[in-house]
Amino acid sequence: MQLKRASVLVVDDEPLLLDLMGEWFRQIAGQVFSAPNGVEAVEILAKHKIDLIVTDIRMPVMDGITLLKKVKAKGAHTPGVIFITGFADLEVREAYDLGAEALLEKPIVYNELIDVMQRSLLEAKERWRKQLDPSAYPVLSRSLASLAGAQRECLIAFGRGGFCMKAGGFLVEGPVNIELTFGADDYVLSSQGIVRWLAHQDDLIGIELTYVAEASRARLIELVQSAVSFIPSTTGRQYQALAS
Repeated sequence: MQLKRASVLVVDDEPLLLDLMGEWFRQIAGQVFSAPNGVEAVEILAKHKIDLIVTDIRMPVMDGITLLKKVKAKGAHTPGVIFITGFADLEVREAYDLGAEALLEKPIVYNELIDVMQRSLLEAKERWRKQLDPSAYPVLSRSLASLAGAQRECLIAFGRGGFCMKAGGFLVEGPVNIELTFGADDYVLSSQGIVRWLAHQDDLIGIELTYVAEASRARLIELVQSAVSFIPSTTGRQYQALAS
């Protein structure tokens, strides 16, 4: 979906920022709704079809985390949620695990926010279509026995937007090329992504996928279509966001 056709809900308890983002979005989005807290946002969601939510985290009445949990508790096919915050309310790892598409810090950079919004509205087959120059990035390469086996042995877990896996000493941050071979399945996940977090103590890495080769794409989309987490925070179990 293109942003110019999307219905966007912006939620923030700062009146000036709420008005400012409302003005930004009205210039580029199909329809814009505003709410000063999560309770009023839920009321709007009950009355209107919303494609994307941009919400603050720390708010009175109902905060952004509770709002996200309520949205994602309705199932996989729910509005995308982008978090914005001026505080260290939530770790990036936890935000992606709960189902957020991104966590952006205030003060908001307009172009960065709009880019994230446009990307969040794309279906996976479109979002994962554009490849960057592979020679510019390091390679994360692994050979695993099978998809089912790797998940059962807690070596990898997939979310809607990426995956979490055992880092195994791979400590590179930023963009990466990815070659994961699952021998028994005759499947290779040939892709590119961005390392969104590293958990050294747990030996885990969280990667958002930005490109998936055409030969790998259909199998991966089928694998992740029912996931709630954008990137799971652990390989130990599949998380589901639950309403408070």
